[in-house]
Amino acid sequence: MSEIKKENQKLSVVKTGDERSPDTSYTEYLMEDAKTVPEFMVEETYEYLGSEDIDTSRYISKEFFEKERDCMWTRVWQFACRVEDIPEVGDSLVYDILDWSFLIVRSEEDKIQAFYNSCLHRGRRIKTERGFGKDLQCPFHGFCWNLDGSLKFTPAPWDFQHIKDRDFKLPEVRVEIWEGFVFINMDDKAVSLEDYLAPLPEHHKRWNLGDCKKVIHVSKVVPGNWKTVQEAFMESFHATLIHPEILPFQADENARYDIYGDHMNRNIALTGKPSPNLKNVDEQEILDTIFYGSGRMAADDKIIVPEGEEARKVAAQAMRDAFEEADGHDYSDKSDAEMLDAIVYNVFPNFSPWGGFPRNLIYRFRPNGNREDSAIMEAMFLQRNHKDPDKQEKYEPIPIHYLNDDENWDDAEELTGIGFIFDQDMGNIPEVERGIRASKSGKITYANYQESRLRHYHQTMDKYISKGPFKP
Repeated sequence: MSEIKKENQKLSVVKTGDERSPDTSYTEYLMEDAKTVPEFMVEETYEYLGSEDIDTSRYISKEFFEKERDCMWTRVWQFACRVEDIPEVGDSLVYDILDWSFLIVRSEEDKIQAFYNSCLHRGRRIKTERGFGKDLQCPFHGFCWNLDGSLKFTPAPWDFQHIKDRDFKLPEVRVEIWEGFVFINMDDKAVSLEDYLAPLPEHHKRWNLGDCKKVIHVSKVVPGNWKTVQEAFMESFHATLIHPEILPFQADENARYDIYGDHMNRNIALTGKPSPNLKNVDEQEILDTIFYGSGRMAADDKIIVPEGEEARKVAAQAMRDAFEEADGHDYSDKSDAEMLDAIVYNVFPNFSPWGGFPRNLIYRFRPNGNREDSAIMEAMFLQRNHKDPDKQEKYEPIPIHYLNDDENWDDAEELTGIGFIFDQDMGNIPEVERGIRASKSGKITYANYQESRLRHYHQTMDKYISKGPFKP
């Protein structure tokens, strides 16, 4: 049986941020991969961002929350939906952030537009949920617009002689699409989505998420600041105590962290080797935990690690075989890393698309309305389309599974075992919130390397706040 390491580790003050786990690094493990690993995964892109403490007000202060609202959310690209969520002309859905509400519409076969979801008559939200129609009609008095936002019908027109059609077009918000993800931005002068995401598009080109469909979407309101919730999924360091079940097969302290520009960073945690905090783990235990213990992956038949072979390589090959059978694509030259590892990209402020070839996990985090102490967390899975078009089933948009306050993530059966992992994080978040509020110093201390992605996001936040308020 495996055992948690008991020995204490000496701490020393490091000012440069160059110190790393003394155990085998993620990059070193890549050198042992059975296949060729893409260069962008091998290359380390870390930048030391300082060691200063972080003020707790950033998580609990209404004043800071309002600075985010006024200076940041109105300027950034935000993931609103997938193109397959609104596949037919006339399909629409609603994306809300803080007090803003947006109506995302497929106005033409190859065109998606977004409008401020507010009737120009009395201000009512035109739509409140996903729907279909030949036009966009407000249910209050009946003002109606065409799918392209132009005015179609005015009720009691004799009383609105002062309205000119051109003045009553629904105001649009910028829309750009990347790999099937529909983004909106309230700032008409913002950089292009492609530039904002860089180098994410170049990295993900190989994984082609545009050739995938959303097959799972679960949403839950979480008691905590949206950043507290998001940051629980931005480092592997916490797994040792919060997720002990995964220690036999997943790295934690020796995971990789990369930083790119202002808007993107990455955490890669290796699957198929034990945590440095665990010893005496045999190869069969590693493989059994991957396939049968965590629930994150599945195998129909018991797989045995042959004498002298590594569980990581056996598991990766099992994944290649399973996915080729499922979707017809050739994975024979795809690296162990891309078939197994948690390749977690984050795009500022709240979008996280995993990389790799198996079902890609997508996170989205946002404030719950105007509350600094409540957040909405969403988990989605994308599944690759079958290589053979004749075997591709017609896609029907899936409903979002909204979990109520009394339900756990694990109650969403479609999430399988990862729901249990989420619940472990959820159990920790309220205590983080309470502890932050109880802090005497009013400060939080980040690790130089393992929590560098958190610091990166806060520094980017400060850049937006320094620009001052922006009203669309």
